[in-house]
Amino acid sequence: MRSCAACVLTLSTALVLNNSGMAHHSFAGEFDNSMVVNVAGVVVSVEMVNPHSWIYLDVTINGTVERYALEGPGPLQIQRRGIALDYIKAGDPLGACGYLARSDATTIKREPGTGAPARKLQAAVLSTPDRGSFVWNNYRQGRCGLDN
Repeated sequence: MRSCAACVLTLSTALVLNNSGMAHHSFAGEFDNSMVVNVAGVVVSVEMVNPHSWIYLDVTINGTVERYALEGPGPLQIQRRGIALDYIKAGDPLGACGYLARSDATTIKREPGTGAPARKLQAAVLSTPDRGSFVWNNYRQGRCGLDN
């Protein structure tokens, strides 16, 4: 029979392993690569946080504004690519090519500052007026041109 300390240790280990397993996701588990999505709009806000950065983009489609939450790499990965964390700012025009969240996954992310809902898009390639198109988050889906 186990001692009480061993039971607590086993339970604690199980909780830690369970939580760490949920901390990250696979591309296929969350995003649908059967259709590529291209959007262009104006940056509303940027979150440079771990494990993923988020760029909130207002996109006007047929006169209606839709907000997208563009998932990207973490801050350290961005800096390793030679991109300053403040390169993309609110008010900047931005284009993105990526993959929407799967219908059976959480498809909405709320913008932290305002709580506004945004459609989740794994942004593989971004486009800016001064830099052109460049890989932002590469899961090698290959449908946005540069994400091979």
